[in-house]
Amino acid sequence: MHWVVRPWRQMFDFSGRATRREYWLLQAQVLLAYFALVLGAGLIGSAGADALGFLFIGIMLLFVLAAGIATISAGVRRIHDHDKTGWLLLLSFVPLFGWIFLLIMTLTPGTKGENSYGYDPREGDAPSADEMAAIFS
Repeated sequence: MHWVVRPWRQMFDFSGRATRREYWLLQAQVLLAYFALVLGAGLIGSAGADALGFLFIGIMLLFVLAAGIATISAGVRRIHDHDKTGWLLLLSFVPLFGWIFLLIMTLTPGTKGENSYGYDPREGDAPSADEMAAIFS
């Protein structure tokens, strides 16, 4: 459950690192929710409920905005996992090269251990026992 909720809790946090599991589970959630919303909008539209349709469109717009922010944030943290700057996410707007780069960054494992963007998320967000011992020594 932690991997499902974590990207939404950190949707405004562009620092730190994200695992492949966290990134791709977010993508799957957004895709499924988007399809459910489009299906709901189609059902409401076919029923001819105008007022409810406008409300549903408003909900869809809010979801698309929130999902966009969460997706960009998770993408930046995923690139941080490779010890690269999150600004490289802008390369995804370059045709072909950008998508290949983004796929490589999201499908390959990041750096092991701590890097310049924080602790390894596969090891947890807490400092290691050695680092805690160093604080008290």
